[in-house]
Amino acid sequence: MIVNKNILNFFYNILLTGLPSISYNAINKNTLVAPFLVNSGSTYINYKLDNNQYNKLSKHLLKTTNNFKLRPIYIFKSNKKNEIDNLKKEYYISINIYNCTSPIFSFLSKEPVTRCEINTYIINEKNEIGTLIMDYTSNILSMDPDNIFKKPNPTQFKKDNNILKCHAYSDTINFELEYDYQNIICKEKINNKMVQYSDKIFYNNGIYDKLYYDSSLIDNELLIPYFYSGHFNFIDIEFKEPDSIFFFKDNLNFVGGMWHNLNNF
Repeated sequence: MIVNKNILNFFYNILLTGLPSISYNAINKNTLVAPFLVNSGSTYINYKLDNNQYNKLSKHLLKTTNNFKLRPIYIFKSNKKNEIDNLKKEYYISINIYNCTSPIFSFLSKEPVTRCEINTYIINEKNEIGTLIMDYTSNILSMDPDNIFKKPNPTQFKKDNNILKCHAYSDTINFELEYDYQNIICKEKINNKMVQYSDKIFYNNGIYDKLYYDSSLIDNELLIPYFYSGHFNFIDIEFKEPDSIFFFKDNLNFVGGMWHNLNNF
C-alpha cells in the first residue's frame, strides 16, 4: 500500500495534537520522540535464507518496497572470528516478538502491548542500512506509514510455567512458537555490526523510525534456549528449522523518533 505523503503528514500532525507545542508542532517539523520499554524475554527467531527463499523474498521486496535490497549479516558477537577470517555472512529473516510499554500506547492499553515483527536486513539506494519491518501484528490498534492504521490481530507472548508461548496470525503471517526459557544451552552477546542495523527501522515505503539505544541493548545477555518447537509461514513461504533463537535476559530501554525522515521523503 502506497500512502500519499500529505495524508501521512495530516495523520502525523493529528498524533501530535495535545503534546507540548514547544517540542512538537506542525511548524518546527520536529520528530515525535518517545521512550519505550521492551520487557525482558524479547525473543528473536532467525531463519537463514536458502537460495529459493532468498529469490522469493527479493522479488517480494521489489514489488512492495522502495527499492530495498537484502543485506547479509552476522548476528552474534562470537561471529567476530568469522569477520576476521572473512567467512561468508548470511541472509536472514527474523521474527521479533515481545511485550512493551510506552506513554504513546497508554491511551489504548494500560497493559503491556504485544507485538510480533517480521524483519529482514536491508540497504537502500542511498547506501543506508537498517532493519526492515516487512509486516507485523499487534494485539492493539497500530499506526504506521505503510497502512496508517492497522487493526489488531491475534498476537500473544506469555509465560506458562517454564514455557514461553508465542503466536501471531494475520492474512500474511502464521507463526507459533514454544520454548523452555529456563533450559539454556549457552549465552551470547549481539554483534556490534548487527547493532548498527537497529539505528534505522524502515517501513516498506522508505520511511524509517530513528532508534536510540544504550547499554541495555549492547551489553544485554542473549540467552539461547535448548528446546523449541513451532512453525512459521510468511507470504506463502514456509520456513522450517530456525538457524537460531535467542531472547534478551533483561529489559531494553529505547527512545524512538517516529517517521524520522517524513519531511525529507
